[in-house]
Amino acid sequence: MTPRISVWISNSVFVSFLVLSIFYSVVHFENLTLREESTKLVDESNRSFARVQELSRIKNQFPIAYQCHYSFGLSNGSLFESTEKIPYSIYKKLRLGDSIQIYKKEIWILGKRTAISRIMGNDEPLPLLENLEKYFKYSFFYFLVLTVVFLTLRVSGWLFRIYPSQQKPTETGVIVVNNSPDSHQK
Repeated sequence: MTPRISVWISNSVFVSFLVLSIFYSVVHFENLTLREESTKLVDESNRSFARVQELSRIKNQFPIAYQCHYSFGLSNGSLFESTEKIPYSIYKKLRLGDSIQIYKKEIWILGKRTAISRIMGNDEPLPLLENLEKYFKYSFFYFLVLTVVFLTLRVSGWLFRIYPSQQKPTETGVIVVNNSPDSHQK
């Protein structure tokens, strides 16, 4: 007899798998769109200026890496802030409050209007939704394995289920068959 898995446990694993599948597909397609837009970003029509807000070294990373936090204006007049990983060659040229040239593009990400930007001359990859996509991908595979395991256990439980016998032993050791609620034991 195989161990029985509670129906609500296997159903909740399956529902979690479905929800994570939806989230993973949404994040994956948004990240594909972001990659495509970031390749089109370096264009003279997207050229703009930004103001350096903060320069810092990224802790606990080898080789040594730096980041620049800057702000720029959007077409609706609001201010947008961005942080970008930069090489040392750009880091040593920048000071707080400097005006720098950037490429910027306004896009929709996950239903929200936002912008992507890149400092001119920077070849570091943009921080897209890579970490979020990895999180959902690993969660997707984890719940896929759990779903397969629970589905296998439930199906094997259905195939080999032993139903309790309708024969009931009595105190004297004689087995009496109880087929209807009106029958009495003798």
